Amino acid sequence: MRNCTAEEVLPANLAEHRAVKAWSRLEPHRIEPDTIEVLRLTTRKSAVYRMTGVGPNGTAVIAKRCGTTTASVERIIYETVLSRLSLPTLGWYGFVPEPEGGFGWLFLEDAGTDEYSPDNAEHRALAGRWLGTVHRVARVAGLQAQLPDRGLSHYLQRLRSSRAALLERVGNPVLSAAEAALLQTVAAQLDLVESHWEEVERFSEGVPPTLVHGDFVIRNLRIRPGANGPALLVYDWEMAGWGFPATDLAQVDRCARADLDAYYLVARQDFPQLDVSDVQRLANYGNLLRVVDAIYWATLFMVRDAYRSLLKPLQMIGKYEAQLAASLHAVNWSSAAGWEHAPRARSSPSPAKTI
Repeated sequence: MRNCTAEEVLPANLAEHRAVKAWSRLEPHRIEPDTIEVLRLTTRKSAVYRMTGVGPNGTAVIAKRCGTTTASVERIIYETVLSRLSLPTLGWYGFVPEPEGGFGWLFLEDAGTDEYSPDNAEHRALAGRWLGTVHRVARVAGLQAQLPDRGLSHYLQRLRSSRAALLERVGNPVLSAAEAALLQTVAAQLDLVESHWEEVERFSEGVPPTLVHGDFVIRNLRIRPGANGPALLVYDWEMAGWGFPATDLAQVDRCARADLDAYYLVARQDFPQLDVSDVQRLANYGNLLRVVDAIYWATLFMVRDAYRSLLKPLQMIGKYEAQLAASLHAVNWSSAAGWEHAPRARSSPSPAKTI
């Protein structure tokens, strides 16, 4: 899927393109592609291209330029984790650092164009089994020291940062009364999430930390037809880390909405005391954390006080407010009287079942 936010004029001689030059350093059988398609190009210097004809048997290769920190995480996933799986995965062709440092190139098999649909029960079952397998395999891969933290402390830090950013802008005179009220509403929702944080922490004690994709959404999945049925292909591991796997199971907008029963049947092989209600609870917490994460990214766009600069993040936050309200209701953290009046005091629910 194309996701271009900037334009690029390709050179007449494709061998001169920066992606092709980087690809040539891997000394592949074929260097110059038939065509180059710009899949993603941003002003932050990250880019994704499809180079046709240069892969095995004339297949296409995806060239992804990104920061070295991001590249190192994805490289670990492809070289260390996915190679252990019995499930189909994308072919990994290598990594090429740029001479100047700071950026590098990842080269991968093209995942194709058959899109994943959360409305397709078979697709969702594939996603559930895939996640269950990855979460099981990664727990014995010794990855914790090599990956970014995706534990609950990571999300709590983002929650607090987001709330501070929202409250800081409530008094901006360019905002309407309704827009200022929206920011206050979301800040109060985040208050409520934090007031129940110990409940999530106790539940997480029974969920061993593992590899977290961190962005298990529709755009990062493809379906590959095969003689034995369709297979799920997963890519874009730039948000991956080590920690609490709840967000991968999130069921909110744009997420894969993996089938929880399918996930349960795989996960219970390691944890026979696990039941479906535990997986549902894990997914419910994932919904909350996923929306908290989305709100955090929206606040990063609030870099100027001019209304023109605030309009897009305000629209995003308006959408996330409804998702967060629904997620709060799903975990029974809202009330008929209105969650917006919830106190800051922490709650003390009964201990969670260890899974």
